[in-house]
Amino acid sequence: MNDEIAKVKIQKKSIHFIVWLVPLIALVIGGWMLYRYYSRLGPQIQITFENSGGLEPKHSYIKFREVKVGQVERIEILKKGVRVYARVNKDVLPFLNETTKFWIVKPEIGLGKVRGLDALMSGAYIQMSAKLGKGSKFVFKGLEEPPLIQEEKGSTVHLQASSSFALQAGLPVYYKQLRVGAIKKVDLASDGQKVDIYLFIKHPYDRYVNDTSRFWNIRGLTLQLADEGLEVRMGSLSQMLMGGVGFATKDLGQKSHISLKKPFILYPSKSEALQKKLGLPRERFAHFLLDFDAGTGYLGIGSPVRFEGYKVGEVEDVMSFFDIEHTKIDSKVLIRLDLSAFQNSPKTLGIEILAKAVQRGLKAKLEQANPLTKSLFINLVFEGKAGKLEHLSDDLYTLPTLPYQKSKLLEHLDKILAKLENLPIERSLDAFSSLMEKSKEPLRQSLLALRATLDSVHKLLESNETKALPKDLHATLGELRKALQELRLAASGYDANSTFKAQLSQTLQDIDRSAKSLHKVLLKLDKKPNALIFGD
Repeated sequence: MNDEIAKVKIQKKSIHFIVWLVPLIALVIGGWMLYRYYSRLGPQIQITFENSGGLEPKHSYIKFREVKVGQVERIEILKKGVRVYARVNKDVLPFLNETTKFWIVKPEIGLGKVRGLDALMSGAYIQMSAKLGKGSKFVFKGLEEPPLIQEEKGSTVHLQASSSFALQAGLPVYYKQLRVGAIKKVDLASDGQKVDIYLFIKHPYDRYVNDTSRFWNIRGLTLQLADEGLEVRMGSLSQMLMGGVGFATKDLGQKSHISLKKPFILYPSKSEALQKKLGLPRERFAHFLLDFDAGTGYLGIGSPVRFEGYKVGEVEDVMSFFDIEHTKIDSKVLIRLDLSAFQNSPKTLGIEILAKAVQRGLKAKLEQANPLTKSLFINLVFEGKAGKLEHLSDDLYTLPTLPYQKSKLLEHLDKILAKLENLPIERSLDAFSSLMEKSKEPLRQSLLALRATLDSVHKLLESNETKALPKDLHATLGELRKALQELRLAASGYDANSTFKAQLSQTLQDIDRSAKSLHKVLLKLDKKPNALIFGD
């Protein structure tokens, strides 16, 4: 047995370089892809909202000019609201500046309001609006509503009204029954008394808005009592279901000048918007405080203030207090007066002209609008001595007033009705009915006799003998007509105190004789129609 152990020779085998080539290539490609990803990756931005609005990290995106330009990475909860971290594309960097705005788009479907329909399938997303500008900004505060001024070409118009009229964003704006825009925002005004309504009117329709434009709330069904009767106006089905805002412009020749600082008035209806107006077309209101010692119980909020028949304002508030010492009610009435009604030129100031009118005796007076309902309105009249217009605050003035005088028309009507009630109408009707019943048969006989007489006259007029009257009768009628014409000519040319009186007397005597002769002829014809042909 051979105890020798065979020696094992270990020999290292060299690895071919091709084996390392594959991972090296993969590493290069991965590095290139990583470089390409980070080279294209844009900056991270932060946007704060009141709530997330349905945004989801790694799923919701940012949209700019209908292009996806970023993605939401994460959402952080704050004490008040949320902070959204999003990564945007590098090519969006020049648009991240002070003009950049973000808001969340969610699907909203309602009457006249369909917004964010594309978000119905993809979910909520962030909409971006921006312009090229200098500098860069990466922290933003998001908007809760879309901005009023948008990239679409057109104009934003500011309206004010005493009520929202149930209008909401998204409802249409019409001009001559054409849809030219939409309501962008409806909100309470800063004073808490009015409602601000913002419209967006597309180009080129915005050029038809100027100082002579009138805006009104569109209602599907309008009833109006006019002179011709009851007018019923119905809009389209969409207008009846949704409503909206309509406008008209009186003078299209004026240049369009739209300022958000000078709102237009939104009228409740088209008839009120297009009613006749005194003075300049664009309203400018100021408030006036009036003192009355009676009658304000029948003065309602919203009652008109008129001047020479024109509506120049309305009542906004009535504050009344009972005076126990004088046993009367003292009232302070706050009215809103359109100062442009007293302007005849843009260069003049309405308040100055109104002050001059007060110096010449202009005063406010309570008058009845409807005697049956006893409702009142305020009428501005020139009466009494000169007064003075006092300035209390920014746009608050005082206006002199006249004592309230009750109308006596209702008292007269009450007296007339009382007299009518005391009349024996029932007894008179009974007596008349009894008389008619007794006279029924004689009355019937009289009517039959009258009918027979009319038949005889008709036969006489239709007979050949009457139609063939001799020429001398026609000549007599011609002379009579000629005499009347001469009489008319003479009367137009002479005085009643001249010698014409004698001539007129003689002419009248001739006419009288001619008339008597004609009367005899007619009597003869009545007894014997053929007497003129065959003689007596």
